[in-house]
Amino acid sequence: MNSKHNIQQTEHTWVNGVPCGELAVSDRGLLYGDAFFTTIKVTDRRVEHWALHSERLVFSTERLGFPSLDLKTIKAELLAFVKEQSAVSQSADGVVRLTISRGSGVRGYKVPASPELQRIMSWSAIKAANAYDAGVHLSICSTPPMIHPALAGVKHCNRLAEVLAAQEVPQDCFDGIMSLDDKVICGTKSNIYFYINEQWKTPKLSQAGVNGTVRRWLLNEQSNFVEADISHKDMASASYCLVSNAIVGIIPVVVVGSTKFELYPDWQELAQSYRQAAFRE
Repeated sequence: MNSKHNIQQTEHTWVNGVPCGELAVSDRGLLYGDAFFTTIKVTDRRVEHWALHSERLVFSTERLGFPSLDLKTIKAELLAFVKEQSAVSQSADGVVRLTISRGSGVRGYKVPASPELQRIMSWSAIKAANAYDAGVHLSICSTPPMIHPALAGVKHCNRLAEVLAAQEVPQDCFDGIMSLDDKVICGTKSNIYFYINEQWKTPKLSQAGVNGTVRRWLLNEQSNFVEADISHKDMASASYCLVSNAIVGIIPVVVVGSTKFELYPDWQELAQSYRQAAFRE
């Protein structure tokens, strides 16, 4: 490729299973956000919760009308990529962002008749694990999430609302909460859960938000977790609060804005259950 027609990507990147540091400027993921991604934690050169990530890929493919993915090929490429990056970075732990783009096409929004999907994998060294024993603080963002029922739940590449909201989050906060009117939806990089009337409740994502892999595990594997509409008043009445994402797993929250919560005493047991399921197929 001529460099005049490409943009430079990060180091440690593969495209379609081979090392590549460039992406065509005609790629629809770049031009229109016509792409989706999942962020995968790697521990001791092993991919965590591949089943949950593959489910997310299939869901996103179907929701956005992409051609079916060859998950066997993607997994084989992912394992080879992890092996190489672990050796290059001299670290057995890291984070892989796997992006699926619809590829290049003619000018305009109309989807190509036979799109050539691009499988983009990038590696980042994982930071030393933080200690969350005392719980984390969250802020409340004024920027709402993007409302679009057809895209709700999908981790698509149109993330400008989260970019704007993230600028509101103070340095001493783990994340910021985004709301639609009075209803809590999610964090800029996490899903949230409130213990209300002896049941864990997480916001419904019918209008906006990302259905994270940890959220899916909790709803599927923990009978005391359900979806619900949660107002700011409901949030203030909760006894405990948790947040989750694929990198940190499940961690306790002790402050959201001006609302304080007791530290959930059993959070480590729940977090450990999630970690123990990391390599089950």
